[in-house]
Amino acid sequence: MILVNLSKSWAEVVAGSRDAADVTLGDWAGITDDSVARYADAILGIHRNEVVTAFDIESWHRDDETGRIRFHGRPSERWAHLIGTPNPGREWVKGAARPIKYLDTRVLIDGDVPVEDSPDGGRAVVRGYTLTVDGQGQATVLPPPGGSVTVLVPTT
Repeated sequence: MILVNLSKSWAEVVAGSRDAADVTLGDWAGITDDSVARYADAILGIHRNEVVTAFDIESWHRDDETGRIRFHGRPSERWAHLIGTPNPGREWVKGAARPIKYLDTRVLIDGDVPVEDSPDGGRAVVRGYTLTVDGQGQATVLPPPGGSVTVLVPTT
């Protein structure tokens, strides 16, 4: 799965001057053919570290002059449930220049992922449930659509 940061272009979608498919599937630089072969099953558009679009990639084309890739795809039924949820991959931090990240789709299918450490604490996604623990030990769980959370408090 390819994750693309729509930090600037998403405002154009909200304003109605561009569409979600255009900015998500758009012309991306720096993606190697090996990365396409490994990760180009789906593409998620991320804005402010939240999933705003999800597309299944059907094909792609590299511009011979610029080297940029344009993906062709359709809105994803398989990954639509991720829209409105936190970025399932590594978060972008302010000042990060690279708008593309990769996530092995098996992480979302099979379940467990390693904890992503950040200055604010840690974050992990397990079978669609996002657990974030801040630096003070406060935990937040965001379940996937239709999911539920049970909290057990130790008795000792």
